[in-house]
Amino acid sequence: MFDVVVIGAGLSGLQAAYTAQQAGLSTVVIEARNRVGGKVWSVPLASGRGCAELGAAWVNDSLQPRIWAYAQKFGMKVVKQRLEGRAVMQEDPDSRMEFPFGISPDFSPEEKKNLEHIRGHIQAESLKPGPPSVKDDNVSLDQYVRDLGALPKTIGMINLWAEVMHGLESTEESAAWFIDYCRRNRGLLAIRADDSTGGQYLRFQDGAQTIANRIADLIGESNIHLSSPVISIKDHTSHITVTTTDGKTFTGRKCILSIPSTMYRELNISPRLPKPVREVTDETVLGDYNKAIVCYDRPWWREQGFNGYFASYSGPVILARDTSVDEKRHYSLTCFVNGQKGRDWGKLLPHERRAVVLQQIAKIFKAGSDSEAFRPIEVFDQIWQHEPFSRGALAPITAMGHLTQYASVYGKPVRNLHFVGTEYSPEWKGYMEGAICSGEIGAREVAAAIGQKPQAKL
Repeated sequence: MFDVVVIGAGLSGLQAAYTAQQAGLSTVVIEARNRVGGKVWSVPLASGRGCAELGAAWVNDSLQPRIWAYAQKFGMKVVKQRLEGRAVMQEDPDSRMEFPFGISPDFSPEEKKNLEHIRGHIQAESLKPGPPSVKDDNVSLDQYVRDLGALPKTIGMINLWAEVMHGLESTEESAAWFIDYCRRNRGLLAIRADDSTGGQYLRFQDGAQTIANRIADLIGESNIHLSSPVISIKDHTSHITVTTTDGKTFTGRKCILSIPSTMYRELNISPRLPKPVREVTDETVLGDYNKAIVCYDRPWWREQGFNGYFASYSGPVILARDTSVDEKRHYSLTCFVNGQKGRDWGKLLPHERRAVVLQQIAKIFKAGSDSEAFRPIEVFDQIWQHEPFSRGALAPITAMGHLTQYASVYGKPVRNLHFVGTEYSPEWKGYMEGAICSGEIGAREVAAAIGQKPQAKL
């Protein structure tokens, strides 16, 4: 019998297992995929010029101590997010504006003042300590900003933020959930920032999955079972048994479940989770969060003075960044196709998805039909809703009113079953830092319940 059985080898599960081991607990990790990392997935380029980050990519060296400690421990090299050059805002398919990267788009004075007012209000709310507002949890983010007097372009920008950050439309998540997400991530401005003050500051030259792979090495290959989807969890009061689809059974004193809460209902958990827990987790949703990564032989957009960053109200790409690693001659634009636009894009055939992305890139950067925009050397796309063991990204979003109504049970232990994941993290929710933080907390809960004292984090 193990002390702890961990289900899921994403960063939360791996950290939970490692922290449990550090506390002296015997641990086994069960993972459905044939790899570790979960929504951290770095795919090598055929050209040999590095990798494409299909999942999580960005970190911060001063604001995210856990992930950065691992980066230093493993000797990982990083690249700063590019800030130089002009950005582009596409208001509709036939309208675009250029502006210096890092400032608000050049809207009319009235629209710009309105956007800054609404942004400032949300920033202030997200910096206030305390629990989410019940009132705000029962109104959509869209209605919330309309009630504040948001003008059409501000409403569009708020919706763009919801799409970019969560893969949903602003009508589909509560204002309280959005504000609480920002609160856990040092405020709205920190989430949106690409410099040293924000979450999109640094990327790993050799791929973020290196972190997951190296933590797995610390846990030990023999303690991790890949390609083993779990079908049932049975709590016997004195212990817990976990059974996989291929008939393997693992027994432990405690179990840490490290999968999105949206997927709990797909497991046969006995006894059933308490009704309030089922009510909140059955209704959580994962966003339509997709990437198209377009790799080129050279960064042709820079020659025209463009940063590589663009945002679009019309899509299909709603936001893109230059994710090149110049040291490896890897030049790429990572395009996010999220929310309703992502749902529609995901229904297209692969060659159709590629075509609309390249056409939009060309239009954004004023490139002709014979330009390099239409001659990528590699193209990747990742539709996380199609990934059977993720079903979307980044973190599950609670239904209207549920964040506050079920706060006392959401993510809390049930008998011998403990829950971890970036959705539960008190800091940097939705980021790799948040995943590690939650795993650490979950393992410490288990160690305390068993009566062991956790040791150092790393």
